[in-house]
Amino acid sequence: MPPAADLQGVLEKLRQKYLASSGNTLTAFSKLAEQLEASPDAPEVVETLRRELHRVHGTAGSYGLHEASRLAGALEPVAVRWAASPQLDRARRSSIVRQFVRSLTAAFTAEESPAKTPGETKHRVLLVDLPEDASTRLVAEAMHRGYQVEHVSAASATELLRATPPAIVVSGAHLELDVPDGVAHLMLRPAGGVLAPRRVGARVLDANTDAKEILHIAESLATHAGLVGVSVLVVEDDPAMAELLRALGERQGMFVESRPDASDIIATLEAVQPALLLLDINLPGDNGLVVTRRLREDERFGELAIVLVSASTDVDTRTAAFVAGADDFQSKPVVPAELLRRIERLLEVGRQRKLARGIHPATGLPMPNRMQREIDERLATAASRAEPASVAIIRPHEAPEGVQGSARWHRAARLIAAALATEGAITGFRDEVSLVVFQQLPAAGVADRLEPYAEASRSDAIPWSAGIAELRPGADPSADRLSRFAEEAWTAARDRGELVHLWSESDAGIAPDVIVVEDDAALADLITFALASRGLSYVVFTTGPAALEGLRNMRARGRQPILLLDVDLPGLDGFSLYEQVRVERAGLFRAVFMSVHASEADQLRALRAGALDYLAKPLSLRVLMAKLTSWRASGNAG
Repeated sequence: MPPAADLQGVLEKLRQKYLASSGNTLTAFSKLAEQLEASPDAPEVVETLRRELHRVHGTAGSYGLHEASRLAGALEPVAVRWAASPQLDRARRSSIVRQFVRSLTAAFTAEESPAKTPGETKHRVLLVDLPEDASTRLVAEAMHRGYQVEHVSAASATELLRATPPAIVVSGAHLELDVPDGVAHLMLRPAGGVLAPRRVGARVLDANTDAKEILHIAESLATHAGLVGVSVLVVEDDPAMAELLRALGERQGMFVESRPDASDIIATLEAVQPALLLLDINLPGDNGLVVTRRLREDERFGELAIVLVSASTDVDTRTAAFVAGADDFQSKPVVPAELLRRIERLLEVGRQRKLARGIHPATGLPMPNRMQREIDERLATAASRAEPASVAIIRPHEAPEGVQGSARWHRAARLIAAALATEGAITGFRDEVSLVVFQQLPAAGVADRLEPYAEASRSDAIPWSAGIAELRPGADPSADRLSRFAEEAWTAARDRGELVHLWSESDAGIAPDVIVVEDDAALADLITFALASRGLSYVVFTTGPAALEGLRNMRARGRQPILLLDVDLPGLDGFSLYEQVRVERAGLFRAVFMSVHASEADQLRALRAGALDYLAKPLSLRVLMAKLTSWRASGNAG
């Protein structure tokens, strides 16, 4: 046997030879995609596809090309199912294979050019230890949507999550995974299956949930990536160019500010706090090269992405830009698509760095897991020293809608946090929409600080209110407990039209916007995620008797909360529960029944009892939320 060094050299040569032949492999899969477009159910084509996937799965992994191997390994079971079911995915088989070719090309290219940036991970889906039926459905749907999909074991998932966090993780509910903040995490649980402990923000779904619904939820869970909500500073003395860049950025959901020169650049950066600086080299006064060198010497701007632009495209100018410390160089006239691609790549690198530290990319604020840990530590310290401490929940009156709405709320959140930071507060995210604020002050002191900002928000696009809860002497110093009290106070503030509201015992038991009575934890989790993303308050009961007791003690304060009521409940079925509620709390709640039993008799029984609607399971999240909007509107109108 040759020495280890020689053997390693031989293996590397073989690996490079395999990479060199990867073009033939990609061509073969491209031809199969063409054949599937012409004859999607041709048995010989599907079988050839299966064999080629099997070959790449084994061979690429043997050469250490593990990403390529995982990609082929994820699609191979799909091809097996296609062979067994000629009509399955028939209309989209070609597009799925074409997306696989794109993903495989990227994997091979990354091996040839190790300088691959994390920007490519934003379209990556990681499936971890899923049953074959669930994984094949998700692979087909995700690839059809343009994702790069890998199916891995739990043993290898941890290393992959640390190395290059994906956009989405879908795992078995029995697994306890350390998924980074900002990565959408869904856990699929079969009926009666084990549910492992999960991080804040992870969602549990029924394993039989439709693949389209799973990815729809995952996409809405994922942190806004790319350009949405990002602040950019443009320093450009050509007004037409500055206006072009502003319009280009704002169409992508960015907040763009411009300056004609670099005077007072430090003060401007501290005020705007941009994620990216676009700087013309040929500025009056200090040119872009001088400014870039100065910023790179200032540790406050070490992570600021800088793009230099110039009409001079010679090698010396480009070289000088990178020597000065620029992250990228863009020639004039600017090609919009190319500039956006470069900006997005740089921002994605910064995004991955922030997510690894539990920081929200668009705002720079702590994400839920990190924020909860920090507040728990602060509360424990305050309790041990008998010092005052309070937690506030800040939430818009209506959840922001769409890209621009999310961007505006992220900007508002950043400004709120910056203002409060000067007074010793720490601010981060409680969930997809809510901000949580910790301050070592009595609740009244926090209210005094929040009221002016809440008042100012009334003239903004996204007005908000705050609920505040104070740590009482001898009480449990739990961030989750105090945050729940603050959420009750926020509901009271919104209902009364108050800017801020301090929690008191009288606020306990106020009915939220929606009461969910559902014994299936996975479905309840799905519903409450949707409610939180719309900025609605809620409470969950899992048994009939517990729900009846809770409903008896709730106070609606002039509203008619919606009762989402499962029919098949342990202890007391939904129909019997509602009949008692109608007698004891007449007119206080508006009920919507949910059940797998959707017979005409069941529906008529519910509607005759005064129910708003009757929803058949499995539920469609989009249909439920559309109906919920209508139900609430009709209730408000009444």
